[in-house]
This record gives sequence, C-alpha cells and structure tokens, in this order.
Amino acid sequence: MLRRLTFLLFGLGITTGLFAQFGKKPIDMQDYQYHHEASGGLRLQSNGVSLFAEYGWIRDLKVTRLLQIEYTYDIDYRMKKDKSQVQDGQDYFYGLQNHFHVIRVTYGVKRTIADKADHNGVRLSFIGFGGIALGLLKPYYVMVQENDSSTNAIPVRYTSATASQFLNQASILEAAPLHYGLNQIQPVPGITGKIGLDFDWGIKDEFVKSLEAGMVLDIYYKRLPIYANAYNRFYQFGVYLSFQFGKRW
Repeated sequence: MLRRLTFLLFGLGITTGLFAQFGKKPIDMQDYQYHHEASGGLRLQSNGVSLFAEYGWIRDLKVTRLLQIEYTYDIDYRMKKDKSQVQDGQDYFYGLQNHFHVIRVTYGVKRTIADKADHNGVRLSFIGFGGIALGLLKPYYVMVQENDSSTNAIPVRYTSATASQFLNQASILEAAPLHYGLNQIQPVPGITGKIGLDFDWGIKDEFVKSLEAGMVLDIYYKRLPIYANAYNRFYQFGVYLSFQFGKRW
C-alpha cells in the first residue's frame, strides 16, 4: 500500500510541475531573502519508521544544500508475534535473531522543479542524498524452559550452540525483557542513497511544511543476520513518506 501511494505521489508531482509552469511568475532568485533552514520530521517506510533532523544552506530559490541525520527502527510488517505460554507474558517474534536499527548521516540537494504561484499552492522539488549508514544489530532474547524437567526460565539468544533451544517453539515461554542484549550491540557500517520528491505547501516561505515521497537504499559490507530461520540480505531497500516541519531565516 505504501509503495503504491509513493508511486502515485510521484505521478501527481510530475503533473503538478507541468501545470505550475503556466502559473504566475515566481519570485526572482536574486530577491529571495532566506539563506538557511532547519527542520525535522517523521518518516514512514515500507521497512520501518524514522525520525530525522535536517539543516540546509539556501543558495537561491532553486537550490538548497542539505545535511541530514536520521534514525530508523527496522520493522518487517509481515512478521507476527507468537503467543506467550506464560499468563500475562510478553508475546515473541519466532526466529528473530537481531533487532535492526540504522543511523544515517547524509548530504544532499533539493532542487526546485516548479515554484509556488505567487506564494500560494505547492512548491515541487527533487531531492537526492548520499552518505553513510551505520547499522546496529541488537540481539533478540527469548525466555525458554531450562530443560524438560524444570520450570525455570532462562534468557537465550540465537547462536550455533543455542539454535536447538532458540528455534524450539515448545520450549519458548515468552519474549525476554528489552534490556537483554543492550551490551552486545554490533555495528555494521555501510553506505546509503535516497531520491524523492518534496511537496512544500507552506503558505509563508518562512516556514517549512512539506510532504516527501521517495526511495532509500542501504548497502552493507556483509549480510545482516536479522533472522535465524530465513534468508538475510546485505542491503535494505524501502519506499517512504515523510512529514517535515521547520523554519527558514
């Protein structure tokens, strides 16, 4: 659904750009009074959810250079939790080896395709970013029955030595508390790239109010061990919608 909506917005953006060319004459680039912008927002992705902050250097009405930092929590929306065997216990993800988080630091450009007509309407811009992606793998723990004759529960993460326990649903009681694995986070460096369309509908140029739709690709130096019982890839691809607010000065 998110992917279809993204493609629809791309189509609408191109159409908006064509019609906007016949609107009123935009502000002369030499008269544009703003030189900086700062904003932040929420990004909904086909493979997660992100928070980001952005700082921009406005060269003129057409071009803004941008520096962005972003945090993403990876979510596989196809995964469903299995029911805990403990009353009031925490449901668990079967076969999840690691939670995956990403911190991206990117530099890019926003280039206006079609300006607002006399400060009204929508400014349509192309955006492109490139930079580094730092993946963070946090081990996922489940509470399992210590042995067939015991009622004691012990926390277990996936390793080659614990695979038989970790993947034995009959012995899994519930998900372990979130603090398990915090001291075992593993960094996985990579590179990232992003392209999209930005729709700025702010009535006043002083404020940033925009909707952005696009695609993002992260590539890592090794396969990401997110699942214990499924195929893992060395890249992450997603489409997204983001909502962004800020100020220019």
